[in-house]
Amino acid sequence: MARYIIEIICFQAIFLVGYKVFLKKETFFTYNRMYLLITPILAIILPFLKIAALQAMIPVQEVVKALPEAISGSYNVAALDTIKPTPVIISTTSGYELNWMHVYYIGVVISALLFGYKLFQFSRLLRFKEKGKRVIILPDSTQAFTFFNYVFLGEKLSPLSRKQILAHEHIHIKQRHTLDLLLFEVLRIVFWCNPLVYLFQKEITLIHEYLADGHAVGNTSKKQYYEELLNTAFDTKQFSFINPFFNHSIIKKRIIMLQKTKSKQIAKAKYLFLVPALFAILVYTSCSNENSIETPTEVNIENLSYELTTGEDLEGEKLKTHQEYEAFLIANPDYVSWTSINEDGTKLSYSVHKLSEGKPEGYQELTYIHGDETYKVYMNLGTPKAPPTDDITMIEEMVITPDDLDSVPFEIIDQAPLFPNCTGTSQERKECMSMSISKHVNRRFDTSIGNTLNLTGINRIFVSFKIDKNGNVVNIRTRATHPVLEAEAKRVIETLPQMQPGEQDGQPVDVLYSLPITFKVQS
Repeated sequence: MARYIIEIICFQAIFLVGYKVFLKKETFFTYNRMYLLITPILAIILPFLKIAALQAMIPVQEVVKALPEAISGSYNVAALDTIKPTPVIISTTSGYELNWMHVYYIGVVISALLFGYKLFQFSRLLRFKEKGKRVIILPDSTQAFTFFNYVFLGEKLSPLSRKQILAHEHIHIKQRHTLDLLLFEVLRIVFWCNPLVYLFQKEITLIHEYLADGHAVGNTSKKQYYEELLNTAFDTKQFSFINPFFNHSIIKKRIIMLQKTKSKQIAKAKYLFLVPALFAILVYTSCSNENSIETPTEVNIENLSYELTTGEDLEGEKLKTHQEYEAFLIANPDYVSWTSINEDGTKLSYSVHKLSEGKPEGYQELTYIHGDETYKVYMNLGTPKAPPTDDITMIEEMVITPDDLDSVPFEIIDQAPLFPNCTGTSQERKECMSMSISKHVNRRFDTSIGNTLNLTGINRIFVSFKIDKNGNVVNIRTRATHPVLEAEAKRVIETLPQMQPGEQDGQPVDVLYSLPITFKVQS
């Protein structure tokens, strides 16, 4: 959802900048009105357009970066005893957690209530309506505005002013300008977090006045029309869905535009800037990476099934299958993943099924978060492992591969790996890196797992990984009391950014890093 809103804002920004640069100063008011009505809606539709021909012209290839295996000097594994990583402490409660979709829906409700309140305030003016009349006289007022087929005039307006205003407001009624403004009121409710909707509404309100002024000034002299604009008291109520005659914030612009010479017909060529703009947007929507994964059909959803053993890296064909699996589940809420863990807790199996098949016995429902999107999973959590007697046992049970004997422990490295935005001496780099990793894990760890697994108290997870000679995080190993905790810790560590590799004796080397995580579940 967030990606979709960002795309709408970007596309609308392109159209709005184009309007201000090429079209705003031209006198093609009818064309500009259509432009301001169509382009905001077009920006809402464009993210859904995928043109196969453009994909064929600009093919998008998935690039999988291979991580080379690194071997360096020999170090005794006993050196691991000197590692003193900064522990990560994650706390959670069983209460309500903030969901940004809830924030969006709350914003929609508040915007709708505000619009309803404005309508209520406006409706109070209808009490002055006389049966059969479309001109409503407002007592003790100099207001003048239009709403649908009704013209509201203050009784303090002079007869001459009323005559000019009626000519002006008649155009608002004839061209149905109220419908334009109500359209933007709806957009302001649905896309309340998009500031460009308000700017579009402001521009089209100005266009309405240009159109009405252009017709009204034909029935009188321009000088007299200017005088009526300037001499009348400006006390109009500001409702964003009406066309007020006396809007002092735009009167200067209206007078300037009335004096402006009509644009030459050749200036209409400026509207052609839409062609390259639309082409660029369509190329983006058709060929963006997120949209390039083909959505599987019911016939081949079995191709989305795969298995992972504990500690196995998600790479190669399994990585591609996993990406297609997530893309399908996000795009098809009528489907759900079945994930099961074997009795030994050493293998996870993933498959896709119709939601209508129901939840299998012994499975629990989880909601997985992928960026700003979510999808549903039914998981057989299995039987948790018996917790080790102490933390030392958990560390000893972590698998140490022969490659680790050729890696330099983090604490004794000459030049520690450089985490993005960390600088300084080797010791300062170490401290900054430990603190940055701790913050990263705290932000990314899915604390809802505590409720899903019915965990209580303190739960420890031990993680080790290698930062290779290219700065990539590889060989991630986890140990915890439950395979789901291990999988979540591994997922979070996989999102660590690429770093500048560590150095020993002036040469890039693999660096072994150990990280204890304490997951506190508070009731």
